[in-house]
Amino acid sequence: MTEIVAFGKALADPTRVRILSALLQSELCVCEMVDALAVSQSSLSSHLQILRNAGVVKTEKRRTWIIYSIDEEARPAVRMAFDHFQPNSDAIDADNSRLQSRIRLRVDGCCVVGFSNPNLTEDLIHAN
Repeated sequence: MTEIVAFGKALADPTRVRILSALLQSELCVCEMVDALAVSQSSLSSHLQILRNAGVVKTEKRRTWIIYSIDEEARPAVRMAFDHFQPNSDAIDADNSRLQSRIRLRVDGCCVVGFSNPNLTEDLIHAN
């Protein structure tokens, strides 16, 4: 029973829904999510920890990056929740636009930008 309660809590926050929406599209590093979701790294990290503790999100280390993705066992439940409730919003639409711009900055499928450009999120907002 604790697993379903943790899953419900994981989905009970708009920022975590936005994170999962982004992760349904692609596995991402923290810096890509910070830029795509236009949230602070500390806020994002707190939300990711809740998602990890619920077993919804997993991590993998690649080079110097920690890559986040939806856990394969949780993916069907997340997909079902998104299909049923269709959490479309202006925020998710804006996130998706920034995410696609941010993913195009990858080299060989990997993030290489990091947090080096504090204006990157603003640049991504105006790129589309």
